[in-house]
Amino acid sequence: MKKSMMAWIMMSMFVLGTLPVFAQAIIADHNCTDISMIPRDVLDSAKVHFKMTYGHTSHGSQIVTGMSVLMGYDTLYDFNNDHYYYQYGSGSPAPDGDLSFWDYVPTGDLGSPDRYSWATRTHDMLDGTGYTIYPHGRNAVMWSWCGQVDGTYEDIQVAYLDQMNQLEIDYPDVTFIYMTGHLTGTGSSGNVHQRNEQIRQFCIANDKVLFDFADIERYDPDDVDYLDLGADDACNYTGGNWADEWCTEHSDTNLCDYCDCAHSRALNCNRKGRAFWWMMARLEGWIGSPENVTVITDETEVNITWSPVPGAASYRVYSSDVPDAGFSQDFTGAFSDTTWTTTIPTGGKKFYYVTAMDN
Repeated sequence: MKKSMMAWIMMSMFVLGTLPVFAQAIIADHNCTDISMIPRDVLDSAKVHFKMTYGHTSHGSQIVTGMSVLMGYDTLYDFNNDHYYYQYGSGSPAPDGDLSFWDYVPTGDLGSPDRYSWATRTHDMLDGTGYTIYPHGRNAVMWSWCGQVDGTYEDIQVAYLDQMNQLEIDYPDVTFIYMTGHLTGTGSSGNVHQRNEQIRQFCIANDKVLFDFADIERYDPDDVDYLDLGADDACNYTGGNWADEWCTEHSDTNLCDYCDCAHSRALNCNRKGRAFWWMMARLEGWIGSPENVTVITDETEVNITWSPVPGAASYRVYSSDVPDAGFSQDFTGAFSDTTWTTTIPTGGKKFYYVTAMDN
């Protein structure tokens, strides 16, 4: 192997990252806030495919706030609250390429005005009650808690998990996204954590989609766990505020870019916005990057091999003329095998990236 070839191949191996893989249940938590390695074409496809509704009150707005910050960086994350067009026939539908995202639709949250109305309102919406132009393919439904996750085991099982599961049975073509409730500073022995664990275990056991709201609030970006140090929804703990402290030490990251984050700090909202798009990519079939990537080259060809990824039905290879471009560059092709060969490019270096899909 020529030394010059080795240099650029080794650089390409460096950027072939590894991301969490969930073979069945999809759990968007603190491990899922790095969206830099998600292929752009996957998110573009997700925005066309999914028509989202999101019922929430103030705490739930944290996700949308973080999404709005991302939208200011890159049109890849564009979304549009176009429900007035479909409900009342006024305004315009989401522009081509934007995610159609009905924010605050239906009204209320998982505990307001009571623990059961959210399910009735979901039925009404999906059945077209009160919507002048329906069906319009609402195929993803997400609801958040405010503080009401702090109930009994039966409250969570009967009023939430059983009702959500029944909605999935009644509407098999709709994706329903479960959610944990925000932290209250009561630690792992507190009822809020126990009820959140109840939701998590149900989702894992039954292959559900979960946005783990509380998990994102207990860990800083360096994976330091503040749950048993009294972490709450504002990122306070017994020693101070971990979001403020982390951002002071990492002022060069846009994770701390200012936004009006309800009840909390900008870091919390920004990470939740990223976890939302991670979840959308997973729903579209993206799994992550394979491990054990090996690159072999000779005078004419580059051969890349990798270990099979559990649940993967295909793999995609992307290429770029510059390093660290990730999956924002050229889509080279999809393959069912765990190997890919191409000719040595002429006129410059190439950097290659591999990702796995479940479709």
